[in-house]
This record gives sequence, C-alpha cells and structure tokens, in this order.
Amino acid sequence: MGVIWYIFPGHKPLPLVKEGKKLCRQLWGRHFPPEKQDYVQKLEVEKLKAETAINELDSNIDDKLASEIEEKIVTKQLQDIIHPWHPLNVTPETCLQYFISRTPAEYCVLHKILSEIQQTDPEFVPLTLFDFGSGIASGYWAVREVWKKPLKEVYNVDTNLNMNKLAQNILHLAKHYDENTQTTAEKGIFFRQFFPFSHERTYDIVLSAFTLLELPSFKERVEAVAHLWSKTENYLVIVEDGSNAGYKAVMEARNLVIHLETPGENDTDKTEAYVASPCPHEFVCPRFTKDNTPCNFEVNYLTPQFLEGKQVRQNHRYSYVVFKKGQRPADRPQWSRCVRESLLRNKHIHLHLCTPDGNIENSILFKQNNCRNAYRCAKYTSWGDLLPGKIKDHVKDENKKS
Repeated sequence: MGVIWYIFPGHKPLPLVKEGKKLCRQLWGRHFPPEKQDYVQKLEVEKLKAETAINELDSNIDDKLASEIEEKIVTKQLQDIIHPWHPLNVTPETCLQYFISRTPAEYCVLHKILSEIQQTDPEFVPLTLFDFGSGIASGYWAVREVWKKPLKEVYNVDTNLNMNKLAQNILHLAKHYDENTQTTAEKGIFFRQFFPFSHERTYDIVLSAFTLLELPSFKERVEAVAHLWSKTENYLVIVEDGSNAGYKAVMEARNLVIHLETPGENDTDKTEAYVASPCPHEFVCPRFTKDNTPCNFEVNYLTPQFLEGKQVRQNHRYSYVVFKKGQRPADRPQWSRCVRESLLRNKHIHLHLCTPDGNIENSILFKQNNCRNAYRCAKYTSWGDLLPGKIKDHVKDENKKS
C-alpha cells in the first residue's frame, strides 16, 4: 500500500483496484479506429438496404417521409456496425489505475518475450533501448531483469505527461529502496512525448508494447512502425493484446516490415531481416488466411499482494512479433511452435504446430510409434513453446487406426 501512497498521496487503494479492472476490460475491448472508407462503403450498402425495405413496405410513401425513415435506419445500422473509437482520457487517476491493474500482466509478457531472445541469442546483450508508448517504463524494467546489465541509454516515448511523471516517480522510488539500481543507468533514461528529431540514432532493442491500437488511423500506425524499424539496430519487438484487433495490428506491422525488408531482384540496397519469434517463417500467417482466428499466447502471473490483501493467479493473452535485422543464421534450427494448448490423451498427444513451411499442422504423437524421449518432450511442450525436433508421424486418421 505504501507504494501507492508515496506516488499519489490521498488515493484509496480499493476503489483504484475496482476502477483498474474496469480499465483492463476497456483496453481489452479496443478496436481499430474506423477509417473514412469504412464509413463510405458501409453507408452505401446500408442506404441500398434501406431503400429496398421502404419500397417493399409501401409504394405510396412520400419522398420526405421516406428520406426520414431511411436516415433513421441507416444511422441505427451504422451505430451497430461501426465500433465507436476515441482516444483514452488519461488523467493522473487513470495512470495509477493502469499501474496497479495492467502493469503486472504487461511486465510478465515482456519478460517472457525478452527471455526467449536472451535464450536463442545468448551473445546479444543490449546496451540501448527505445520504448514507444512506454507507459510506466515496463520495458526498461523487463530488459533490466532479463539481462541484468545496466543500459547506457533508455529513450521512452509516451505522449501523456501524467504517465511519464508516474514512470519517473517509480524509478526514483526504486532507487531509494533498492541499492542495486544503477545510478548511471538512471542518468541515461529519458522521457519524451514525441519521436526524436534525429533519424540517425539507432537502438539495440526497439519496443512497442500495447500501443498501436491507440493510434487514430492506419496511416499513423504505418508511419510509426516504419519509424520504429528505422530506429532498430538489432531487434524490434511489437506486442498487443491477444484479441482479434490486437492480433490484426501485429499482423499489419509484420506484413509491413517484411514488405519493406524483403529484397527483390532489383532491390539490392535493402537490409535483410527475418522474424525471430514467434513465427518460424516469413510467410503469410496461416491463422489469418485459413481459420481467421488470432494467433495468441498466454502468460500466467500472480497479482501483487498489496492490492487485495492476497495474491491471485491470473492469465493474460497477447500477440506479438519479434524482428531481427540481418540474415537468419544458417546454423540456427527452425523449430515448429505450439500455437494452441496441447491435448493429452491416453497414450497419444495432440499438438497444434506452426511449421517452418508456413502451415498449421495438427500432429498426433502415439506413444508406441515414437521414442520415449520424443514423446516425453512433446508431453511437456506447452502453448507457445518451440518443439525441438521434427515429427515424423504427421496427422493420422483415428478411424484408420481403429
């Protein structure tokens, strides 16, 4: 409780917890902001439907009454079809609600993603970080915990001054209570509201976490992703909620970067880049083309004890993509990734895998047909894990087996 009183004295924790949960639901339900062409196309369709309905009702309706009925029908239909979107009104109270409700989940998500980078690329040690939509600087704390090395420069960008102030207060509080906090690192941490003017400065890790859906248009999302990619020296990490809208925002960014950095026959000046995680390929996401379901993952975490007097286990679903500049190392194996929860059955296991050839594969491992180590490895492969190896026995028809 003391943390809340120190950062914002006078706020009662329990009402903040309740409002924080409401904010979490609001953020999870965020949609893309509607574009102008969405209104135009749907308006024409609904007008045509309304005209048809009026003509079928009564041919003697005068033009003025028909126009009024048509306007009411079209307005009602558009309200149901087009989801209203508006920028979040971020007050100091909203920042504190965000801090106590969303930060534990976001920190655990970032920690899990960055830990995989550290495991798959052990020689990489970041010295600089650029965080777009930094919030309370969760990205900085996650990088600091994963690599346990001081960062020379951390550039946080968040358009809201209240959020930047809260992040600075937390940093100051951590320095006051934790002697291990690097004072040299704190001197290199900057909080800004906009992108830097210089386009030449690049960073080892560029991060955009839970930010793209807060941009008001497709154009601004594209410009932001292109700008972030230009600031990347090694890794670009883009994370959103695992909802349909969050997944589509991640895929939008993925397709853009792959399009920007895939050399063609005459594009010799382009930089090689590949998807480091979660996809084992650079093809179009099979989830998007085949079953139109979000490719998301799940992290389990414990809520802080000071919020409700006890720790509660919760989970949060997220979608993400990690890009790496350069060519994919030839000696690094491309393993399939488990993209849904494994189903353990009697003497066999169902695995839903995203394979290096760009397909979703429903593989079944039978205990009697696979070696003991392979079966045990598959048994403990969880949702989001890489399967270290290739499955020889692919999907089998259970009717044939019987």
